[in-house]
Amino acid sequence: MVESIFVAGSLPKLAAKARLKFDKVREKHLLLLPEKVVVLNETAASILRLCDGSQTVNTITESIRTSLMAGSETRNSGALPDFKTMEADISEFLQEMADQGWVVIQHEDAEP
Repeated sequence: MVESIFVAGSLPKLAAKARLKFDKVREKHLLLLPEKVVVLNETAASILRLCDGSQTVNTITESIRTSLMAGSETRNSGALPDFKTMEADISEFLQEMADQGWVVIQHEDAEP
């Protein structure tokens, strides 16, 4: 397995060529790219909405986890994976998005 370039201090953001949109007719989240449209599931759209270059992978994971816990009728946090597992899954997803050129990575200690 290739080690992810996403670490706690990574600040992912959508690439300049990418734009998120909700298609009301089809009731689907879309990632619009030059000459390509990617249909996203709710989780992917939620993660990408948080990729604004100001939030770390850690804070994105916290936001997603909080949202999932708030949306759970049972409020049973045991039904959710632990934080580190979620962070690894989100990092892997963001790595795939970066590999496609749809997300760019900055680091907290880097100059903007």
